[in-house]
Amino acid sequence: MQEPMPDSLTHAGLGTLASAVRKRLKHVVASRLVPYGLTIQQFWVMLVLLEHGPCSLHPLAQQVWMDDPTASRVVKAMVERGLLRTKPDPKHGRRILISLTASSASLAQELQGLAAEIKSGLVMGIGADQQAAMRHGLLAMITNLDGMLVEIPSADPDQDAVVAS
Repeated sequence: MQEPMPDSLTHAGLGTLASAVRKRLKHVVASRLVPYGLTIQQFWVMLVLLEHGPCSLHPLAQQVWMDDPTASRVVKAMVERGLLRTKPDPKHGRRILISLTASSASLAQELQGLAAEIKSGLVMGIGADQQAAMRHGLLAMITNLDGMLVEIPSADPDQDAVVAS
């Protein structure tokens, strides 16, 4: 049985609500990944590679909102598990292409179905106009926060970014 919404969220500010959505989304995704033995980061890597095909580390890291060192560790662990393979990029001598293995492609397709299920559950009962308004508002908030970071030279706006698609 689902617990009722805490009173603290009923009148919460937008930042608190955004944080609550992020926390709950991560919890839902992580709990759905337990049977697969995957982390949320590994889940997103597999989905991006399924959708976009092989790519090098930096573009992959950008697409899953990770910094390059974190993405490198995630990819290395996935290669060791046989989920990904790496090979030299024939178009660039120093670049490595990362791709799904033949055996993990079917798992990635299953995960794509799981992602679609989570995405549809996330917006259930929210009409298209409301979704568009929410998207517009959230993008405005992100832009506003990025603008605040301009004043801080060492701030990386993607340091703790949420992966959402």
